[in-house]
Amino acid sequence: MNYTIINGAVEFGAETILEEINFEIKGKDKIAVVGRNGAGKSTLLKAIINNEMLTEGIGEDKFSIYKEGSPVIGYLKQIEFEDDSVTMLDELLKVYKPIIDLENKIQKLVKQMETDKSEKLAMEYSKAMDRYEFLDGYTYKKEYELMLTKFGFVEGDKEKYVRDFSGGEKTKIAFIKLLLSKPDLLILDEPTNNLDMETVEWLEEFLSKYKKALIVVSHDRMFLNRIVDIIYDIDYGEVIKYVGNYDYFEKQKKLNYEKLKKEYEFQQKEIKRLTEIYERFRNKPSKSSMALSKLKQIEKMNIIEEPNNINKSTLKINYNDFVASSKKILQMSNLEVGYDKPL
Repeated sequence: MNYTIINGAVEFGAETILEEINFEIKGKDKIAVVGRNGAGKSTLLKAIINNEMLTEGIGEDKFSIYKEGSPVIGYLKQIEFEDDSVTMLDELLKVYKPIIDLENKIQKLVKQMETDKSEKLAMEYSKAMDRYEFLDGYTYKKEYELMLTKFGFVEGDKEKYVRDFSGGEKTKIAFIKLLLSKPDLLILDEPTNNLDMETVEWLEEFLSKYKKALIVVSHDRMFLNRIVDIIYDIDYGEVIKYVGNYDYFEKQKKLNYEKLKKEYEFQQKEIKRLTEIYERFRNKPSKSSMALSKLKQIEKMNIIEEPNNINKSTLKINYNDFVASSKKILQMSNLEVGYDKPL
């Protein structure tokens, strides 16, 4: 996997959402995209999938996009069911069509070999079996059975029609189907939403061992720490890369900010000092050359822009402000909650 975006931007009408995108995916990179709400995380994911959204950014480098080969990109929000009248199992087995087709071929070859003992047929059977092993034909059933269990489905659910599942269950089925398909680049936007702790822990292990590239957006700090080794931070329209987990990124971003702030403040003091000297002596003939040299010093400076503040906004709730309601909010009697079958 080798995919690079250099100096890209995303615009909607007159509004620029992302003004400088430099993004690289190599090999088995495990990448997180982070940033404050509304920063453009989901927009960046969509632009990685659909390059037609990209235009030239404000950076100095020439805008370009490079992809090695034709990588398959899997994105949960793009998965739809073509036919919801099929069973859940049949829907999942669509992922394994090459294996199932090969199984059918092997069965036919076995039947032919009962009467045909030719070396040609034996060679064809041997090649088919090698291919079957290469495609993990011996383990695919165990693979999808494990995922169904981890996502809370039971044996009887496999024969239910897709249309009979709830919206949340359909999302889980689509998620399972995406994981089973093993795309070259797996893109997940808030994958832990609506998953219980046990499933999240299993997903962490699965993604950490995923043999291809991964991009994930998540507010779950612990989840990111256990999976990713590269962070792309969207900060005021710019995409900034950090190599490390989330803890490293958070620490390094703070250090970078403090360093840049000190450099900015020092330069501003120096500009002020040189300007004051210039203003003081520019009209004095004996000092005018010296004063002009101070002005030229300022002109030669690589001016440091004031760094943007790190977003430290948090939700604060004063529990002492809560008061009991004077009205009944909900009243029930003879209520039963359950399922049509035991879990």
